[in-house]
Amino acid sequence: MKIRTLFVIVLILLIAEFSYGQDPNFNFIGAGARARGMGGAFIGLADDATAMSWNPAGLSKLETPEASVVGSISNYSVSSDIEDFDEDPYKSSHANLNFISGAIPLNVGERNLVAGISYQQIMDLYYSYDEEDWYREERTGGVYAITPAVGVQLTPTFSLGASVNIYTGKTEYEYEDYEDDFFDESAEYNFSGTNFNIGALFDYDKFRFGAVFKTAFDLKEELDGGDYEGEIGMPNIFGLGLSYVATENLTLAADYEMRSFSESEISVNGESSSLEWEDVNQFRIGGEYLYISGTNIIPLRLGFATTPSLYADSEGDQITGFNVTGGVGIIMGNINLDLGVEYNKFSYEIQGNRESFDYSENYLRFIIAGVFHFNN
Repeated sequence: MKIRTLFVIVLILLIAEFSYGQDPNFNFIGAGARARGMGGAFIGLADDATAMSWNPAGLSKLETPEASVVGSISNYSVSSDIEDFDEDPYKSSHANLNFISGAIPLNVGERNLVAGISYQQIMDLYYSYDEEDWYREERTGGVYAITPAVGVQLTPTFSLGASVNIYTGKTEYEYEDYEDDFFDESAEYNFSGTNFNIGALFDYDKFRFGAVFKTAFDLKEELDGGDYEGEIGMPNIFGLGLSYVATENLTLAADYEMRSFSESEISVNGESSSLEWEDVNQFRIGGEYLYISGTNIIPLRLGFATTPSLYADSEGDQITGFNVTGGVGIIMGNINLDLGVEYNKFSYEIQGNRESFDYSENYLRFIIAGVFHFNN
């Protein structure tokens, strides 16, 4: 049976053989079709309600109450030069509510203070494998964060922000044996944890610099109705971002974010051990061009990001994918509608009997968002 042992924290289990890309994504990035269409380069640009998930200092840029909702559709496939390799069992597609938020400006003297709250899927834990002549397994659910946040503009050029992430969520796992060689299995896990984000933005002429720090915490997992408790140490995360208004219609941005997962440990029922993971440090770059059509504005976006995984290949080199992104939107008065597209690919070698094989995992994601502004 290809299942990894059941009673190991779900963040690193229940993945079919060889599939690193379908492990939960530890490239923790924020939400929004606009930001994701720009490759996720948004720490130094954050200027809408999705700033709660990128850099809370960006909330201070809001001038009117704002609400947003973001959904996503993910398609997954694999390919390999392994002889007689069957790609079909790995293919899957699913949809999620990715983000929902509300924010309201509050005038405090001469300072613009903005408070908001959001609900975001931090980790999508969906996984599916269906071998028609053997077995089927599926994992659904995810890790979510409820995030109250505040941003305040202290001076015309400097803003600070802070937020607290209250983690929750669950995942359900089902295994069905078509040949009745093993018992069918099902399990449900619940997640919890808390950490804090602190962000800053500096405006200087056409440049904007951003920085965000996310505190380390233990993500807890419990087996519903069982005697399993696990904790995985999530590291401190530090990110830097820069945006540049090249012209009245063109904005460029770049981010670099560091996540020290090499220091992470796992605890299972009180027994701790090192995970021996790789650090997940990510570079992101993107741009947005505003095309004016009558009274409407049509943003066009492109981006690129590296997507490092937690694992090294057989040669000891970290497995790193890439993410090519694009997007389009329309701004009609108080309503912004956006579509983002991401193509994410991981390629690496698998060692077999005295030979190696190429293996590739591919994601195609569509991110749909609506942002609604309300006049004071």
